Amino acid sequence: MIRNTFFFLLFIVLLSTSCVRYKNIAYIQDRYKIDSVTMNLKIDVPEEIILEAGNNLYISLGGVEGNQLESFSKKSTGSLNYTELMLYFKGYLIGDDGFIELPVIGSIKVAGLSFKLAKKVIQERYAEFLKGVIVDVRLVSYSITILGEVKSPGTFVFYKRNINIFDVLSRCGELSNYGDARNILVIRNKGENSESVKVDLTHTDVFQNSHFWLEPNDVVYVKPLRAKMFSVNSPTINLFFSTVSLLIVLLTFSKVQ
Repeated sequence: MIRNTFFFLLFIVLLSTSCVRYKNIAYIQDRYKIDSVTMNLKIDVPEEIILEAGNNLYISLGGVEGNQLESFSKKSTGSLNYTELMLYFKGYLIGDDGFIELPVIGSIKVAGLSFKLAKKVIQERYAEFLKGVIVDVRLVSYSITILGEVKSPGTFVFYKRNINIFDVLSRCGELSNYGDARNILVIRNKGENSESVKVDLTHTDVFQNSHFWLEPNDVVYVKPLRAKMFSVNSPTINLFFSTVSLLIVLLTFSKVQ
């Protein structure tokens, strides 16, 4: 009787620790409970990005004669093709003092400004030197770090605006087998302080989460499922049950004798 009870409990423990629960790993689960044809998801527009030191701005000029622009543009180096990577190398890095240094124009402080306002300030400064100039400004320094239970953790650079958490997960190879889709932290620097916000990918409410849209230098941490603890400690657990099982066998054998 004792032996049967023991093996039954062992079976229950192994079953509960080896299975990863569906509700912890599947994305947007409540979507499948609604008719996908009639469902209307509301996705909030990302907040305006505030520029900070370390951001890289690509600035292109147009609207005037080409020979007038030569001295106002950063010189090309090497034979880079017109790609997003080229935009990065030809960009203007915001220094620790918050300024960018432009040829002829000089220094302009843009750190602490919204992207839209910074573009307006840069446009006005160029207009002082070039009548009718058209200025295009792009942010090309999206660097996001993702850690924890993902298949390929690391730091990834994006060359476009409006990066969301699904973009980053697709770059790192998705969650690992023990990644908890309900328990993801987005850590963001706010001046001298930092804040962390929990994001739940299993519900459509994620699209209204303030940290669904990521900002440059954000850190995304995917917490592990509790099942991982049992997986890591499984050798110890197996040794324990093997020892107990051996003792039960010996005890049973001694009673038979």
